[in-house]
Amino acid sequence: MSPDLELIPVRVPMVGGRAHEAVLVVLRRGGVSGLGEAPVLAARGASLDGVLQELRAGLTRSAPAAAAWEMARLDLEARERGLPLAELLGGVRRRTLACSALVEDLRPDAVASAVDALRGEGFTTFKLKAANGGGQLDLERLGAARWAAGPHARLRLDFNGRPAGSALPTLSHLHLELVEQPLPAAASAAEWAALSAAAGLTLAADESLADHDLACRLARQGTALAIKLGTVGGPLHALALARAATGPVCMGSSYETGIGIAAALHAACAFPQAPLACGLATRRLLEADLVSGLPEGPQLELPPGPGLGVELDRAALARYRVDR
Repeated sequence: MSPDLELIPVRVPMVGGRAHEAVLVVLRRGGVSGLGEAPVLAARGASLDGVLQELRAGLTRSAPAAAAWEMARLDLEARERGLPLAELLGGVRRRTLACSALVEDLRPDAVASAVDALRGEGFTTFKLKAANGGGQLDLERLGAARWAAGPHARLRLDFNGRPAGSALPTLSHLHLELVEQPLPAAASAAEWAALSAAAGLTLAADESLADHDLACRLARQGTALAIKLGTVGGPLHALALARAATGPVCMGSSYETGIGIAAALHAACAFPQAPLACGLATRRLLEADLVSGLPEGPQLELPPGPGLGVELDRAALARYRVDR
């Protein structure tokens, strides 16, 4: 029996005046529901209406739509079989993941305060987004983060695809764990290898993983992978990349609700190698979550129930859905 399909567009306010937009995919069969989430990646030209129309047409041309459909299908199957979703992805290899903390403050003193507070919660890995291309402001922000976090904490800097080659040598003294996407998304695998060798830093691909063939080449050559389900097209693609990887891997988010976060958690718990601290502690940036059953914090543990292990919060869903 084919499952019934419901598509629910949502807009959840975030800190800083932003909003997370997504289309939730709900597949129902025999009283059991499977959940998926397609984040709207506006920076890549997507819109909420466009993603919704794509899913209504039964298409999965974009990676977020494909990821949401796959999440819901796997969640439904796992719930029907009484298994955690990670079991369908090859088995539960770990039940707990360490998470990194995202620090978005621009002023160095604010960065230090935020890192100090997060360190008090138990975070030991901190990620900043480059504010001026790795220039003086970023050096001051990273220095403040290092001062507040301590010498043994792990720091990351994300360039989000802005070229950073000239800035990387100035970062070496900060002993960064990762530098994310310091090249445009379309940069070749050879360009990644050359920049890594010249900079002497561990570089992690994020936006570049949207190109499946490029992602596979980067995985095989040892480039670190910062995998997001909405970028690579779902849990199965994420697992395939992790299996092919000869360098470090971690899982990140596109600011999803607990649906997308739970799917990423299950995928990372099935990775053959232990991932680095994952960027899945981002629900704190949302005004509210849309599901229950998944705590937030520096450690994420697989929920005990079948499938994703989370359930829709109908009151929250009614507040944030935008199709009424």
